[in-house]
Amino acid sequence: MAKNIENEMQNEDNNVNLIGEVNQTENFIQKNSKIIITVSVVIIFIVGLLVILRNKSKEDETIASTLLTRVLPYYESADYKKSLDGDPEKTYLGEPVKGLKFIVEEYESTPAGRLAALYTGNILLSTSKYVEAKEYFEIAQDAASKYVQAGALAGLAGCLETENKFVEAAKMYEDAANLILDDEVSARYRYYAGFAYEKAGNKEKSEKIYRDIINRSKFSEFSQMAKAGLIRIGTIIE
Repeated sequence: MAKNIENEMQNEDNNVNLIGEVNQTENFIQKNSKIIITVSVVIIFIVGLLVILRNKSKEDETIASTLLTRVLPYYESADYKKSLDGDPEKTYLGEPVKGLKFIVEEYESTPAGRLAALYTGNILLSTSKYVEAKEYFEIAQDAASKYVQAGALAGLAGCLETENKFVEAAKMYEDAANLILDDEVSARYRYYAGFAYEKAGNKEKSEKIYRDIINRSKFSEFSQMAKAGLIRIGTIIE
């Protein structure tokens, strides 16, 4: 009997403690209800915003890719003005062709936007607008694609060469070559690096790169160009 009474008293104490904890929780919620609601709303907002941004990112990439596809024929035919500025006389579904600069300006953060920046930089470099070209190559350099990154580095190296910064340019060409697995493209960038070192008067560096190209890319067109480079710097071809 005494044991039963003791158990009942213990259960009552537990119930009292539980009720006290519930009351404390309720009091805490009541006192901090505004904060709790605000935090909940913020969390919901952030989650919703992330979903919206993810969807918008996909939508932006689709749009940018479509616009890039429409303007690429102008780039491939070397119609640089229309490539950069678009063609208002040519329309798709009632929309005029947008230029590369527009695509970069509106969709810079998308893969297609980064590629458009690379194309824009190439045009500006080829038309001697080096300062402007550098800005677009720097945008393209942030691309996820290794090929776009490498192209951007090579473009920046080309800009440096116009400033007679041949050693810096050579190092950038080497960085570009190291990003690429394709032997032909890699050999191209390595040759540019060797030639830049050659122009800088660093025969030792240029010879090393030329011989590396010959050994690694025997059947590449750049192998023959590397051999010509060795002749220019007065080195025996083995």
